[in-house]
Amino acid sequence: MATKAQIIANRRNAQKSTGPRTSEGKAIVSQNAIRHGLSAGKTVISSENRADFDLYRDQMLAELAPDSPVQLMLAERIVSISWRLKRAINIQAQTIDALNKNDTSPFAKLTQSILSRHLGQSQDTPHTANTPEPCLTLGRMAIKDFSNSRVLDRLLMYERRLEHSLYKTILELQRLQLIRKINNDSEMPINKLTI
Repeated sequence: MATKAQIIANRRNAQKSTGPRTSEGKAIVSQNAIRHGLSAGKTVISSENRADFDLYRDQMLAELAPDSPVQLMLAERIVSISWRLKRAINIQAQTIDALNKNDTSPFAKLTQSILSRHLGQSQDTPHTANTPEPCLTLGRMAIKDFSNSRVLDRLLMYERRLEHSLYKTILELQRLQLIRKINNDSEMPINKLTI
């Protein structure tokens, strides 16, 4: 147990360290807890392009066509979850690349051939000065965060959770849109109904 003098000293010291005071400092500190971004509070993290997200959001909202505040909330959730799902898939690819960097095992070669087919590159095309090496930042962050233990299992767990939440939200939005459509159709006068 702390003595009375220690408690007083601790309180005095706590008054000196009140955290950042400027808006720039607060913005920097707000990113301290973000590691891989799969459970980030913000949809767009610092390593992503906000303009890409805004374009993606506009396209998704146009396709989902919400017509009430609740539907808009669900549509926004679908956009956020699907963006995070894209991030999870990107992190998985970067993690595999980071784990297999300079690895010549059969698994590494198989992984590289699958990824190169997925990315549209030839298997024989090595990274040269003209071919930039893919950014592995998120993959390395995931490995560090998951302490090299069951990294891919944990990434798949995040992906499954995101997919489940995405599909559940899509179904709820479709259910609400169908109910609204049925209600609107039933309110039409009989002479306006088309058969």
